[in-house]
Amino acid sequence: MKKFNRWAALALSVCLFVLSCGKDDGPDTPAPKPEETSPTITSFTPPSGAVGTEVTINGTNFDDTPANNTVKFGDVTASVSSATTTKLMVEVPTGATSSKITVTVGGETVTSTGTFTVTEEDAPLSIALNEGALTLYPYPAYTAMLEVTTDIGENTVAWSSSDETVATVDADGLVTPLKIGEATITANVGETTATCTVSVVDGPVTKLELDKEGLELFTGDTGELSIFALEADVEQTSTAVWSSDNTDVATVDQEGKVTAVGAGQATITVTVDNASASSAIVVNPNIYIAGSEINENDITVAKVWKNGEVLYELSDGISSNSYANDIFVDGDDVYVAGWEKSLNQISTVTAKVWKNGVPTTLSAPAKAESIFVSDGTVYVAGTTDNGTKGAIWKNGVLELLPTENEEVTINSIFIEDNKVYVVGSDYIDDGLRAKQWVDGEVTYLSQTESEAKSVFVSDGTVYVVGSEGNYPNHKATVWVNGDKVSGAAPSYATDIFVENEDIYTSLWFNGDSQIYKNGGLLYDLSSESETFVTSIFVLNGVVYSAGSFYGQGGYYPKYWINDELFEIDATASEQGFSIFVK
Repeated sequence: MKKFNRWAALALSVCLFVLSCGKDDGPDTPAPKPEETSPTITSFTPPSGAVGTEVTINGTNFDDTPANNTVKFGDVTASVSSATTTKLMVEVPTGATSSKITVTVGGETVTSTGTFTVTEEDAPLSIALNEGALTLYPYPAYTAMLEVTTDIGENTVAWSSSDETVATVDADGLVTPLKIGEATITANVGETTATCTVSVVDGPVTKLELDKEGLELFTGDTGELSIFALEADVEQTSTAVWSSDNTDVATVDQEGKVTAVGAGQATITVTVDNASASSAIVVNPNIYIAGSEINENDITVAKVWKNGEVLYELSDGISSNSYANDIFVDGDDVYVAGWEKSLNQISTVTAKVWKNGVPTTLSAPAKAESIFVSDGTVYVAGTTDNGTKGAIWKNGVLELLPTENEEVTINSIFIEDNKVYVVGSDYIDDGLRAKQWVDGEVTYLSQTESEAKSVFVSDGTVYVVGSEGNYPNHKATVWVNGDKVSGAAPSYATDIFVENEDIYTSLWFNGDSQIYKNGGLLYDLSSESETFVTSIFVLNGVVYSAGSFYGQGGYYPKYWINDELFEIDATASEQGFSIFVK
């Protein structure tokens, strides 16, 4: 054991010697480098900005205490808001100019390789309007345009009104006043605004007058109204606006031309902005009368009068006698039924219809006594074959009425709901018997001496007037759906008209004419001379009557409005006048 230890000790000694020799003979181990402590700048962002812009500086060896880092933009020191060893947050200081950035930490300074560019600070946006206040009138003609007068670049303007019932503003700044009041118009550009106060006031017209306070016209006539005086607080007012409060009576165009449409009253008003002026319009209906006049050659000439003046002479007054028995006006067309008798052929009597004065022959020998126009169809009633047959001409085509005797009179025709009503009389046993035809079906109204003179149909109710009894005991009679009501003798009824369920009749009583309404006396048309009303027409409760009075050896045509007498441009005439009012 001891022997082993001696050799082990020897070996250990040799190893230690060898190791010792190896250490002394090898190269020296290098000393470690000292740690880098100088700051560096690797980048900064953004590369440019205005004063106050926050800049991030990236690098190394910054102090994580903001105050221990000195940052300058050129010669101007910036405030460090936060710091780490690799990032500094600073703001571009006031007074800085475009320059490099330096960072000093622990006495060591580093300068950026790039230059930070200091830009101009954007000026705050401001806007102004071309008007700060507006005074407008509440009409479309008085709009105003608002505009932004300052430079807003590519920004857009949003317009609004504080009260759109007073004034509105569109996307272009056009202000439209609507009613009296006040509104604020606002222009918005981003968060910046500008306003304009809009005051909408009454005006601008201070005086407006028409040239006529009123017009009196006949139906179909025209008249002119114009502005006589116009004063205003502006050079140019709105366009005048014309209107009628009753277009069934009168209309007006925008030039002031008045057209009479129907009988009655209307007010025509012109309005210019805040002012109006009016004119009272009275429209009288046209009064058409058909009859006959004896001329200087003692020849009877059929005529039509309009409002008392001759409208048509229906024959030449030389070669024949002509008689106008009935008249009907449809639209602008005037129809007359009658007959003409040649002076060279004494026995020839020709039934005729005149339309606007132009004759059409129906039949011969025949007489046309009554006319009615319905939906453009012209119905004429009369007699043919020398009074032996009743006849209807429908648009000129003859249709015979059933008759039972050799002599018949036809006096009146009426159309309602395409039914044809005709009245007249048959001669039976040397006497007349009143009768009516409805679509050709015959009904006798009386079995005694009687005559049916006129028929009127209203809502299916048939009214017939005439007389019953022998002269001088004949009595005016009204048949309603065949039931009769008779008056006192001596009298007879000549015509009937129904309006709004009121029944108007014209009667001859003891030498004078009278107008009755619903069985009671309405107007007594008696005069110093004998009067004879043959036809009546009622419009809006006004009674128009046509007839004649006897004097100076003849009958002279006249007409009445209610009980007021009017003259006709005529000399002497025979009886048998018809009236139509429109």
